[in-house]
Amino acid sequence: MGSRREEERNEKIIRGLMKLPPNRKCINCNSVGPQYVCTNFWTFTCLSCSGIHREFTHRVKSVSMAKFTTQEVRALEQGGNQRARDIYLKDWDWQRMRLPDNSKPDRIREFIRAVYVDKKYAGGKSTNKPATDSESVKSNESEIRRPDSYHSYSQSPPYDFQYEDR
Repeated sequence: MGSRREEERNEKIIRGLMKLPPNRKCINCNSVGPQYVCTNFWTFTCLSCSGIHREFTHRVKSVSMAKFTTQEVRALEQGGNQRARDIYLKDWDWQRMRLPDNSKPDRIREFIRAVYVDKKYAGGKSTNKPATDSESVKSNESEIRRPDSYHSYSQSPPYDFQYEDR
Protein backbone atom coordinates (compact mmCIF):
# COMPACT_ATOMS: atom_id res chain seq x y z
CA MET A 1 0.00 0.00 0.00
CA GLY A 2 1.31 3.47 0.62
CA SER A 3 1.90 5.93 3.35
CA ARG A 4 -0.80 7.28 5.61
CA ARG A 5 -0.71 10.57 3.68
CA GLU A 6 -1.25 8.72 0.39
CA GLU A 7 -4.21 6.80 1.86
CA GLU A 8 -5.80 10.05 3.06
CA ARG A 9 -5.24 11.64 -0.33
CA ASN A 10 -6.84 8.66 -2.09
CA GLU A 11 -9.83 8.73 0.25
CA LYS A 12 -10.30 12.45 -0.34
CA ILE A 13 -10.26 11.93 -4.11
CA ILE A 14 -12.81 9.10 -3.88
CA ARG A 15 -15.08 11.19 -1.65
CA GLY A 16 -14.85 13.96 -4.26
CA LEU A 17 -15.73 11.52 -7.04
CA MET A 18 -18.77 10.39 -5.05
CA LYS A 19 -20.05 13.99 -5.09
CA LEU A 20 -20.12 14.17 -8.90
CA PRO A 21 -23.75 14.10 -10.13
CA PRO A 22 -23.55 10.74 -12.00
CA ASN A 23 -21.92 9.08 -8.98
CA ARG A 24 -24.43 10.35 -6.39
CA LYS A 25 -26.78 7.49 -7.20
CA CYS A 26 -26.21 3.76 -7.58
CA ILE A 27 -25.63 2.95 -11.22
CA ASN A 28 -27.88 -0.11 -11.03
CA CYS A 29 -30.95 1.01 -9.06
CA ASN A 30 -30.63 4.80 -8.64
CA SER A 31 -30.52 4.62 -4.82
CA VAL A 32 -29.10 7.82 -3.39
CA GLY A 33 -25.67 7.76 -1.74
CA PRO A 34 -23.85 4.64 -2.95
CA GLN A 35 -21.09 3.55 -0.57
CA TYR A 36 -19.39 0.82 -2.62
CA VAL A 37 -17.21 0.62 -5.71
CA CYS A 38 -17.36 -2.28 -8.13
CA THR A 39 -13.75 -2.44 -9.30
CA ASN A 40 -14.55 -4.63 -12.29
CA PHE A 41 -16.42 -1.72 -13.89
CA TRP A 42 -15.28 1.22 -11.72
CA THR A 43 -18.82 2.14 -10.71
CA PHE A 44 -20.43 3.36 -7.51
CA THR A 45 -23.12 1.04 -6.13
CA CYS A 46 -25.39 0.76 -3.11
CA LEU A 47 -25.30 -1.98 -0.47
CA SER A 48 -27.98 -4.12 -2.16
CA CYS A 49 -26.37 -3.99 -5.59
CA SER A 50 -22.87 -4.54 -4.19
CA GLY A 51 -23.98 -7.89 -2.75
CA ILE A 52 -25.45 -8.96 -6.06
CA HIS A 53 -22.29 -7.91 -7.92
CA ARG A 54 -20.37 -10.19 -5.52
CA GLU A 55 -22.67 -13.07 -6.50
CA PHE A 56 -21.28 -12.68 -10.02
CA THR A 57 -17.72 -12.69 -8.57
CA HIS A 58 -17.33 -8.99 -9.30
CA ARG A 59 -14.93 -7.36 -6.88
CA VAL A 60 -16.57 -4.76 -4.64
CA LYS A 61 -14.94 -2.49 -2.07
CA SER A 62 -16.54 -0.35 0.60
CA VAL A 63 -15.60 3.31 0.31
CA SER A 64 -15.57 3.75 4.09
CA MET A 65 -13.97 0.44 5.13
CA ALA A 66 -11.46 -0.42 2.39
CA LYS A 67 -8.21 1.20 1.39
CA PHE A 68 -7.77 2.08 -2.28
CA THR A 69 -4.41 2.10 -4.00
CA THR A 70 -3.33 5.06 -6.11
CA GLN A 71 -3.76 2.88 -9.22
CA GLU A 72 -7.34 2.05 -8.20
CA VAL A 73 -8.10 5.72 -7.61
CA ARG A 74 -6.71 6.60 -11.06
CA ALA A 75 -8.85 3.87 -12.63
CA LEU A 76 -11.91 5.16 -10.77
CA GLU A 77 -11.19 8.69 -12.00
CA GLN A 78 -11.15 7.32 -15.56
CA GLY A 79 -14.29 5.26 -14.88
CA GLY A 80 -17.26 6.25 -12.77
CA ASN A 81 -20.95 5.81 -13.37
CA GLN A 82 -21.24 8.05 -16.42
CA ARG A 83 -18.41 6.29 -18.24
CA ALA A 84 -19.97 2.90 -17.40
CA ARG A 85 -23.37 4.11 -18.67
CA ASP A 86 -21.73 5.21 -21.92
CA ILE A 87 -20.23 1.75 -22.33
CA TYR A 88 -22.60 -0.79 -20.80
CA LEU A 89 -25.92 1.04 -21.17
CA LYS A 90 -25.28 2.48 -24.61
CA ASP A 91 -28.43 0.88 -26.10
CA TRP A 92 -30.57 1.27 -22.95
CA ASP A 93 -33.77 3.17 -23.78
CA TRP A 94 -34.01 5.66 -20.90
CA GLN A 95 -37.45 6.82 -22.09
CA ARG A 96 -39.07 3.37 -22.03
CA MET A 97 -37.01 1.32 -19.60
CA ARG A 98 -36.49 1.90 -15.88
CA LEU A 99 -33.70 0.80 -13.62
CA PRO A 100 -34.76 -1.89 -11.14
CA ASP A 101 -35.97 -0.95 -7.67
CA ASN A 102 -33.43 -1.84 -4.97
CA SER A 103 -36.17 -3.53 -2.93
CA LYS A 104 -36.45 -6.22 -5.63
CA PRO A 105 -33.18 -8.20 -5.61
CA ASP A 106 -34.32 -10.61 -8.34
CA ARG A 107 -34.85 -7.72 -10.75
CA ILE A 108 -31.46 -6.23 -9.82
CA ARG A 109 -29.83 -9.63 -10.37
CA GLU A 110 -31.44 -9.89 -13.84
CA PHE A 111 -30.35 -6.34 -14.65
CA ILE A 112 -26.73 -6.86 -13.56
CA ARG A 113 -26.56 -10.14 -15.51
CA ALA A 114 -27.99 -8.48 -18.66
CA VAL A 115 -25.84 -5.35 -18.43
CA TYR A 116 -22.46 -6.55 -17.16
CA VAL A 117 -22.34 -10.30 -17.82
CA ASP A 118 -24.28 -10.60 -21.09
CA LYS A 119 -23.51 -7.01 -22.17
CA LYS A 120 -26.99 -6.86 -23.69
CA TYR A 121 -27.07 -3.05 -23.91
CA ALA A 122 -23.42 -2.36 -24.74
CA GLY A 123 -24.10 -1.83 -28.44
CA GLY A 124 -21.99 -4.62 -29.88
CA LYS A 125 -18.71 -5.87 -28.50
CA SER A 126 -17.57 -3.60 -25.69
CA THR A 127 -13.94 -2.67 -26.18
CA ASN A 128 -14.00 0.61 -24.28
CA LYS A 129 -14.15 -1.10 -20.89
CA PRO A 130 -12.42 0.96 -18.21
CA ALA A 131 -8.98 -0.46 -17.52
CA THR A 132 -8.50 -2.64 -14.48
CA ASP A 133 -5.28 -3.02 -12.56
CA SER A 134 -5.09 -6.69 -13.48
CA GLU A 135 -5.33 -5.94 -17.22
CA SER A 136 -2.06 -4.05 -17.17
CA VAL A 137 -0.51 -6.86 -15.16
CA LYS A 138 -1.89 -9.44 -17.61
CA SER A 139 -0.49 -7.67 -20.65
CA ASN A 140 2.95 -7.53 -19.04
CA GLU A 141 2.65 -11.10 -17.79
CA SER A 142 1.90 -12.52 -21.23
CA GLU A 143 5.14 -11.02 -22.52
CA ILE A 144 7.14 -12.48 -19.64
CA ARG A 145 5.53 -15.88 -19.00
CA ARG A 146 5.83 -18.63 -21.60
CA PRO A 147 3.52 -21.67 -21.75
CA ASP A 148 6.43 -24.02 -21.06
CA SER A 149 7.19 -22.18 -17.82
CA TYR A 150 4.03 -23.40 -16.09
CA HIS A 151 4.61 -25.47 -13.01
CA SER A 152 3.74 -29.13 -12.76
CA TYR A 153 2.66 -31.16 -15.73
CA SER A 154 -0.55 -29.23 -16.29
CA GLN A 155 -0.88 -27.25 -19.48
CA SER A 156 -3.43 -24.99 -17.78
CA PRO A 157 -2.38 -21.42 -17.10
CA PRO A 158 -1.60 -20.48 -13.52
CA TYR A 159 -4.42 -19.67 -11.10
CA ASP A 160 -3.61 -15.92 -11.05
CA PHE A 161 -6.43 -13.61 -12.14
CA GLN A 162 -8.82 -16.46 -12.88
CA TYR A 163 -11.92 -14.47 -11.94
CA GLU A 164 -11.00 -11.09 -13.37
CA ASP A 165 -12.51 -11.67 -16.84
CA ARG A 166 -15.92 -12.88 -15.73
